[in-house]
Amino acid sequence: MPALPFTLRQLEVFSSLAETRSFRLSADQLGISQASVSNQLKVLEEQLGTRLFDRKPGLRPILTANGQAFLEDLRAFDAAAATLASHRRSMADSSDQPLRLRLLVGQGMFDGYVRSKLDGFFARNPRIELDFETVPPSTSILRSIETGRYDFALFNLRADQPIAPELRRLARVRGGIFGHRKFAKGHRLPLSPEQVNLLPFVLPSAGSRQERELLQSIDSYGIRPRKVVGHSQYYDVMAAMLERGVAVASFSDAILPRSMREEVIRLMPVEDWNLLLYSKPGPDDPQRQLVERFLVGSILDDPDFPALQSYDVASEQAAS
Repeated sequence: MPALPFTLRQLEVFSSLAETRSFRLSADQLGISQASVSNQLKVLEEQLGTRLFDRKPGLRPILTANGQAFLEDLRAFDAAAATLASHRRSMADSSDQPLRLRLLVGQGMFDGYVRSKLDGFFARNPRIELDFETVPPSTSILRSIETGRYDFALFNLRADQPIAPELRRLARVRGGIFGHRKFAKGHRLPLSPEQVNLLPFVLPSAGSRQERELLQSIDSYGIRPRKVVGHSQYYDVMAAMLERGVAVASFSDAILPRSMREEVIRLMPVEDWNLLLYSKPGPDDPQRQLVERFLVGSILDDPDFPALQSYDVASEQAAS
């Protein structure tokens, strides 16, 4: 077998950077410094003898033609690696070794509904290990799933986005411009787009894909924020700003903590959101089924989850 001119960590950094097109966001996603991201990419390019990204000061990195070709081959590499790893899982089952799965979950879903139930799941299933990665809502999640790196994904996607065949719709929740009820004082709800445009907004990270997608979505409702008072990639930071009455934001009921729902209200409706589940195709495995039932049940069986409509009835999930 030939020696590979790269490490798996370098591939992980490259894949993340190709997805985020941001050294800062990739550093946050991988839990390393921006300098480490830059150094890993530099070494990878040196070992391959080609540039994978065009990088210019003040601009987002762009894949070169060689970089795009490398990304396509990496997806095939990931798929082959997953196939090889499945053999290890089969051996692990027979030797009573822990099953380790990788999950991609939206920040709001993980912090609001999944995290608090993990202790019980692990106590009931000591031979299952779950590695979670949390991300803000974005269509980039779909590309992350395509890499084959994740066994499961649970996330929200705006209802105007198409649902791929490999995704299962679990529920639909309200979307809107949310803010402290003081912004509605003296006005009849819902506020008009003109009234909303005058309010202070907090948006996702400046220049991020999430910000671009959000602005494009609310623009179709006539909403064009005139005053932006902050940016954050963390939904809980944004929610705290809403609760303090210093900003409004495009949110969904699902990621608004229950404790805030008295003071933070929907000022104007915009696109609803779908809660979606991805499960990597593969042979039937009782342990994987336990994980899937746990993920679905942690959301749909939670009385605090404000679903407009549920599409998945799971009567046996609480027992998993």
